[in-house]
Amino acid sequence: MDLDNNHLDELLESHLQKEQKVSVYKPRVEANLVNGHPTFKATWSWWAFFGTWAFFLYRKMYLVAVLFFFATMLTAFIPFSTIIIMIISGMSAFYFYTKKLNSDLDIAGIEDKPLHEVKDNLSKLGGYNSWVVWVAVVFYTIVMLSVIIGFLGLAL
Repeated sequence: MDLDNNHLDELLESHLQKEQKVSVYKPRVEANLVNGHPTFKATWSWWAFFGTWAFFLYRKMYLVAVLFFFATMLTAFIPFSTIIIMIISGMSAFYFYTKKLNSDLDIAGIEDKPLHEVKDNLSKLGGYNSWVVWVAVVFYTIVMLSVIIGFLGLAL
């Protein structure tokens, strides 16, 4: 199936499960596709910049989420490493999403199934984890409280 603009809109809507996000994702997905294959092109996501691992977990890219989480935790005490990881996350988020979409399109049967069936399959494969926002808020609250308590302990 050829991914023309109309089909891409429909497929993204099914995969994202948020119609209002299609206009945000579509130009970035198109930028990261060359002849139908994901190819890295730096784009920008503020959500991924500030959320790093949480963005990827939210969009069900579990392996990438784990890698960014551990990269952040392992380098937390190296000066400027966190901001570098945040920048990498912000620049690569839509590339990783494009890879996931491309993989999910293959699994959904883009080559041999009718569009309505592919869209149904994409709805099951894509989507988001709404609980991630709360997990991230709790996690970063604990981190910030730990840092504050640590500084207070040093001051005493």
